[in-house]
Amino acid sequence: MAQPSSATIFQNPSTGQTETVSNRSGVWAFLGGPFYFAAKGEWMHSAIHAVLTVVALLLWPSGALMLVGLWFGYACATPTILEARYKRLGWQRVSA
Repeated sequence: MAQPSSATIFQNPSTGQTETVSNRSGVWAFLGGPFYFAAKGEWMHSAIHAVLTVVALLLWPSGALMLVGLWFGYACATPTILEARYKRLGWQRVSA
């Protein structure tokens, strides 16, 4: 039997567009990094992620731990970041 989804679905009340936020969002954020946040329209997090990645790479090899922590940290925080974005934009939660 399949596990119930832990995804949250948000809907734009004016256009009816829906977006799903789940733990998979964190996987995509880990794989895509700042590009994932840019694609989602979260420009501030995209810029912060990119700048901190460059700083960590400039501090290589001592910045390696910072780099790993940054990418894993953003991956874990992605569902919360996206939920806050949709709430801030006035989207309605239609499923939890």
